[in-house]
Amino acid sequence: MVRPKRVAPALACALTLSATVALGQSNNAYRSTDVVAGKPHRLGVYGNVQKDCTSGPLPTVRVVTPPKHGELNVRSGKLKAGRISRCPKLEATAQGIFYTASPTYKGVDEVSYEVKSASGKVENHTVRITVKDALTPDANPDQDAEL
Repeated sequence: MVRPKRVAPALACALTLSATVALGQSNNAYRSTDVVAGKPHRLGVYGNVQKDCTSGPLPTVRVVTPPKHGELNVRSGKLKAGRISRCPKLEATAQGIFYTASPTYKGVDEVSYEVKSASGKVENHTVRITVKDALTPDANPDQDAEL
């Protein structure tokens, strides 16, 4: 059995190489993050990069537990060239998972979602989110608001 390799770890991505994977194989990931109320925050980016450096079929994303104090969105787009070191010219097609807390909420929220690759591998993600007030307005756009 060939195991998928992770690439672009600095992105907190799960872009996986195409491989033969047993159906029903799953991984669970638990993590936490801090966000600013009312601002979109990227929780993850998921795609499929083939061995020949082309984009493969996108994984299916399913929300398991929606947030109680905000919203969760899935957006499709392209990663900038150079984000995947093995394929520096590829602008890979990917899906981003974004959380936006209600503008007036401060506290803890939690979301769970499932990512299923075209090969059948399933990743379950649970994210504990601490929503904070914006102390000062940002002069620069939030890098976690884009793919």
